[in-house]
Amino acid sequence: MKAKLFVTDMDGTLLNSQRQINEGVKKAIKKAVEAGVIFTIATGRMHISALPYVKDLGVNVPVITYNGALIKTLEGEELFASYLDRGLVEELVAFAESKGLYIQVYSDDKLYYREENDKSTLYRGSAGVEGHAVGDDLPKYMNKVPKLLIIADNSEKGDQIVEEVSNKFGDRIVAVKSTHIYIELIKPGVNKASAIARLAEKYNIPMESVLAIGDSNNDLTMIEAAGFGVAMGNANENVKKIAGYEVADCDHDGVAEAIERFCLD
Repeated sequence: MKAKLFVTDMDGTLLNSQRQINEGVKKAIKKAVEAGVIFTIATGRMHISALPYVKDLGVNVPVITYNGALIKTLEGEELFASYLDRGLVEELVAFAESKGLYIQVYSDDKLYYREENDKSTLYRGSAGVEGHAVGDDLPKYMNKVPKLLIIADNSEKGDQIVEEVSNKFGDRIVAVKSTHIYIELIKPGVNKASAIARLAEKYNIPMESVLAIGDSNNDLTMIEAAGFGVAMGNANENVKKIAGYEVADCDHDGVAEAIERFCLD
């Protein structure tokens, strides 16, 4: 059996360490699409951040963004959206700021934070998006928030933040690392796996024929749920333990290898 729906994470998976898509990966994707495979992306990124890469690949399939909280077409049609309760957003921001942590808010696919600093600059550069330093006006942008993001100083501090948020908020929020310093705060039950299930149903494809590939903890749900769960060579140990297969790293065309092995004859 071959995979009919191919879903890839972006950073550390589809994108190489220079945040570009290797030519070998582009060729493999084109080959898969021509063979009838449905190809899409599931990322923690904003829709506006993922869009240029999707357009560059020439695929026209709805994109999963914000770790599954938002599914939109390339034209901007919203197929699914799940937002955090405003009161909870206020609590999480207050909690993070009481700990001296940098936290940013996403609203209407725009990025907001209190003030510009090295962490906001780092994020904007990696995501290729504009940001808005709004100071005390931040509460004005706490509606229609699909997720929040805390940026830690290092990996150890990131693990500590995940634990503290989980202890404080319990089952009201899910805190998960998407990189060693990015801590995503998302609604329980909203994840890449649930979003993929919606897309698979839309295209009448059973989950057994879905391939999900990634490298970080926010990819765990989709890798476990898919019929073909694939870990990148550069994936963390949590991902490698749960995946059924492993391919080359993001600098050596791991996505292309997965396409050749599991999608094409």
